[in-house]
Amino acid sequence: MATPAKRTIEPLLDGLAERIARRDLPPVDVYTDPYEPGQFHARLMAALEPLVPHSNGRGNDTQARMMALFLRNETQTGYDMAAAANIGRVAGSRAHTALVTVGLLTWERIGPRRVYRLTRWGEDWLLAVGRCEVPPGRPVG
Repeated sequence: MATPAKRTIEPLLDGLAERIARRDLPPVDVYTDPYEPGQFHARLMAALEPLVPHSNGRGNDTQARMMALFLRNETQTGYDMAAAANIGRVAGSRAHTALVTVGLLTWERIGPRRVYRLTRWGEDWLLAVGRCEVPPGRPVG
């Protein structure tokens, strides 16, 4: 009859040694591209939060989606902004009215339509947020 193989704890000790060696290594940082659309959207939401009082996360999300439209086009209609934010016309009206009140957007009539565009400060603000810079302060007056 054969004798059973002798068991050792050497593999367990090796595993412990590997865990100890990894313990002192710095954590691996996963690179995230700051210009990736999700990162840009998160920065817009964070920058809008102190500007728009009484807004919740859903409102900031809506307004961030609306502001991102102005990267492609100089003017937008209220309907286009609401559609881009995937909300109804009434909720869209509340959202872009808050952006006008804050001073990021202005509006004018072109024919039968009301179109919105960035103010001078709104352009500077959006560019700074997009470039990961500190947005300029709100103009006085």
